[in-house]
Amino acid sequence: MKIVYVTQRLPFGEGETFVIPEVDALLAAGHHVLIIPRESSAPVMHDDVGALLARTRRLPRSSRIIGAVLQSLTRQPRRTLAAFWRLRRTRPRRRAIANALATAEGIWVARFARSWGAEHIHAHWAHLTATLAMAASAVSDIPWSFTAHRYDVVLNNLLDDKLRSARFGRFIAREMAGVARSLVSPEAMAHSEVLHMGVRLPPVVNAHKPSRTTPVLLCPGRLVRMKGHHFLLEAAAQLVSRGISFELWLAGDGPEAESLARRIRDLGLEKRVRMLGMLPHAALLRLYQKREIDCVVLASLDLGASVHEGISVALIEAMGYGVPTIGTRTGGMAELLEGGAGVIVPPADSLALADALERVLSSPELRAKLGEAGRRRIEAEFDAATIAGELVCHFQGSRDGV
Repeated sequence: MKIVYVTQRLPFGEGETFVIPEVDALLAAGHHVLIIPRESSAPVMHDDVGALLARTRRLPRSSRIIGAVLQSLTRQPRRTLAAFWRLRRTRPRRRAIANALATAEGIWVARFARSWGAEHIHAHWAHLTATLAMAASAVSDIPWSFTAHRYDVVLNNLLDDKLRSARFGRFIAREMAGVARSLVSPEAMAHSEVLHMGVRLPPVVNAHKPSRTTPVLLCPGRLVRMKGHHFLLEAAAQLVSRGISFELWLAGDGPEAESLARRIRDLGLEKRVRMLGMLPHAALLRLYQKREIDCVVLASLDLGASVHEGISVALIEAMGYGVPTIGTRTGGMAELLEGGAGVIVPPADSLALADALERVLSSPELRAKLGEAGRRRIEAEFDAATIAGELVCHFQGSRDGV
């Protein structure tokens, strides 16, 4: 099957790494994938994206996009005008210009997708990438779909229209599908599916670990307020007061870096906490593979207005390697960790987090149990190869197999 993937930046910039295993799985299954990012000015930042660059087509200069729109108006005036007319329902109205620009880009993509022989167009994000794909489908008559993540659902940029016109809209967590259900009509939600983002499932890791006396906790994630690092540091201080041996490694960078460094000093945690900065993805996975990490923890917060985790790919990756995980009950996290696949604590509760960390650090048996259960959860629900097969069934309008 020939599939166009519309992204915001992939394979450029430092986001959207979660799409790579999905595309790789589609390619491994023999499908042809062409990636069209809306933005491509940023440098390539991913470890394993080299092969995807050859499968990427950048949007042309604005003059060529305008030319494609004019040509489409001449050859397919009704379809082209209908693609723009649909934007009249844009709310708030200030988004109308951005939607119009994305629609113009979509008209160019329509022409390119037809010439490439595309059989389906899929957009990641339900915001402007989906606006582009919706227009491309309207003009080309190639079926389309989209993956909705988190903030893009809350924005509700023509979400009802997009669900109605798409072959299906995919939500990566039940929690986000619930948010969408409160925003759109039942008829639109009939076009929705809940299908997680997958990761590459690594081989089962040997349970043997390097001999060390101090357990290592890892928190992988950008240093932003939503990740709740300050509560994690307070929990770490609690562990020190209880005489618990551990090291805490923070892998990531972001605007909270200086504030967190000060907090580490204020709490006297300099000898316990290491700030690793931005860790290359491959290096992070090697830590899991070599059993250098005893537990992965995220202290994520719910900041209101649906500003919270979706389902953390960072935890999914760790669980795939059999690393025990601890997370907070925010967004779709319970969906990932429920049923004993990990430990769930309330957000913004450093005492509850410290108690959970103490239980896990004090019991090798519990760590082994959590690691095995987490691995089983990823095998069952988050394997990129399996999910890619399900996606193709939906792309084809069938659930009977690839």
